[in-house]
Amino acid sequence: MKRIITLLALLAATAAAAQAQTDSLVTFDTQGDKLGISIGGFSISLGENAESGSKIDDLFFSEARRNRITTNFLGVSLGGMVLTPSPYYGPWEGQNDFLDIYPASSTRIDLMLVNWTVPLDRRGRAYYKVGMLYSYDSYCFRKNITFVNDDEDRLMPVDLDGNIKYTRLKANYWGLNMGFGFKVSSMMFTVQGTAELLTRSSVKYKNPGKTKYQVNGLSPFRSRVSISTNWEGYGFYIDYSLTPVFKEGTGNDAHSISLGCRLGF
Repeated sequence: MKRIITLLALLAATAAAAQAQTDSLVTFDTQGDKLGISIGGFSISLGENAESGSKIDDLFFSEARRNRITTNFLGVSLGGMVLTPSPYYGPWEGQNDFLDIYPASSTRIDLMLVNWTVPLDRRGRAYYKVGMLYSYDSYCFRKNITFVNDDEDRLMPVDLDGNIKYTRLKANYWGLNMGFGFKVSSMMFTVQGTAELLTRSSVKYKNPGKTKYQVNGLSPFRSRVSISTNWEGYGFYIDYSLTPVFKEGTGNDAHSISLGCRLGF
């Protein structure tokens, strides 16, 4: 309201300079619920349906309203995983296909701690996203194998005997997530990239008691890309790891693919 009054005062000051050229300095015109004011040749309409009023609102307020950063907390994604086919080489050459995993039992959990959404246009249809996340991968193997580091610190597969309930390879990551997207009605489509650092890797199996210990041999850095769709905070994603699961020279260059659902992203 103060800005409108200031604008009227400026118009009045300008009109004073042009008073000699104007027969009527100030005129009023009422049309329904609109009030038209003419000051020194300058016109403005005030009222509920006044077009000039909406232009003033766009001029002073809409950019600040629309171009603001949105902060969200605690988004979660949960999905299954598969490994891409890849030949065994080096220390693992000649081994059986021990990296065969159960897709439904091999899980990835992404916990988005915080993310920011920045509109790229006035209507907020295009946007940029960046956030911090924690990731947890758990590969469940079909065969009764586990991993150990030998005397040269190489990661090697080892067969397990007995009544094995399950055997898993686990990995924990911290990383940054960023991407671009667009919005159509209530649907959001996003393409994102993630850069992560491995913080812990371990194996776990039950025979029949639980055994768990840390191992080395996974890629210390991982990058991946994902495509997701989201509606009112619920959605689906598909994710591909650009970095092999195991570090170079370990014996296999398989990549992980994950498909699942998202909540709160």
